[in-house]
Amino acid sequence: MSAPAASRYLSTRWWVVGLLFVATVINYIDRQTLSILSATLRTELALTDRDYANAVSAFLFSYLIMYAVSGRLIDRFGVRLGVTACVIWWSIASMLTGLARGPLSLALFRGLLGIGEPGIFPAGVKACGEWFPKKSRALATGIFSSGGAVGAIIAAPLIAWLTLHFGWRLAFVIPGALGLLWLPFWLRFYRHPARHPAVTPADLAQLELDRPGAPTPRWRDVLAKRHVWGLVASRLFSDPVWYFYLFWLPDYLQRIRHLSLKEIGFYAWIPFLFADLGNVLGGMISDALIRRGWPAVRARVTVLVGVALLAPFGAMVGFMDSTAAAVAVTCMITFLCQAWSTNIATLAADLTDRSETGTVMGMMGSAGSAMGLVFAQILGFTIAALGYSAAFVLAACLHPLAIITLLVFLWPLLRRSSPVSSSS
Repeated sequence: MSAPAASRYLSTRWWVVGLLFVATVINYIDRQTLSILSATLRTELALTDRDYANAVSAFLFSYLIMYAVSGRLIDRFGVRLGVTACVIWWSIASMLTGLARGPLSLALFRGLLGIGEPGIFPAGVKACGEWFPKKSRALATGIFSSGGAVGAIIAAPLIAWLTLHFGWRLAFVIPGALGLLWLPFWLRFYRHPARHPAVTPADLAQLELDRPGAPTPRWRDVLAKRHVWGLVASRLFSDPVWYFYLFWLPDYLQRIRHLSLKEIGFYAWIPFLFADLGNVLGGMISDALIRRGWPAVRARVTVLVGVALLAPFGAMVGFMDSTAAAVAVTCMITFLCQAWSTNIATLAADLTDRSETGTVMGMMGSAGSAMGLVFAQILGFTIAALGYSAAFVLAACLHPLAIITLLVFLWPLLRRSSPVSSSS
């Protein structure tokens, strides 16, 4: 009897990852629509560079606040309810963007989108931490997180096609409705492992889970931990790089490389395919190191150091004459961005008690979004005054700063190479 039950657990946990993957795909399609239609909206809504930067900033401002809030709420109310609320909110907000009439209403609706979108990420990391042991956790996190890159891949041709056939307004409405269509499958399937019929007591013992409803740690207890500050500070510097490529790359390809909207649909997805590979391969590499006997912290940090050493090559993009060469380097950077993202998220799951994982992930996301908001405003001024070349140079400096910060805070752990808590 126990073998079939264990087999159901093993297959069920990958269904969990699959559902989170699809939700993240939809999340990024809704998010990416604005950047793909940036040139169209500049004409239709008379947007300036500052107007576009303000719309991006409105999203990031609400995103940074709600990342921490949603992470805390997910620790309090659980993954199932938290994801449900987030998907409903962001789907409606995405559909409302199709009603925008000018810069102000566009910024308002993007701000509403930013309230709902961040929760899927602390929820997904928390779910992977609950359903997977440490040796395979980064791969699971990488697969679900790769939904973001897949969403960006799908978004370019999908949004271009919808716009060319139905107009830009429905290009916001139709993708927004996808989340509401996904929701019944989530509600029917997902449960905490301790409440799921596919999971046996032996499985739960292997996972060493807290029971559902375990007390959420106090803020001051979480903030008293040195490694939490290292995780948060590292995201402060690294996240703006991904936001730069996510929100500004389609605009760069259209305005500087002179690609048409149709050409954007054909080509702009390629860097995000490499981002997808970065999510999965980045997780596989650190998991493989753990299976070879490396301590988890050292394995994750080793991959992060490799990313930081290669990231400065992104400065070359703005100085290349060849569009193909510029896209090739961009592909390398998006790969590195998501290899970093997977490993820093999994490192957070490794280092935190499960009852506080959502809270810490929320803090990390809010820090990254806060700097992303500041960086978006810096980009608005920099691109207007100095062009995109200077923007690529600025972005290339951030991952080295992130790894230096992380190493400063985590150095005692790396020297000991031991877990912080029994749950990790």
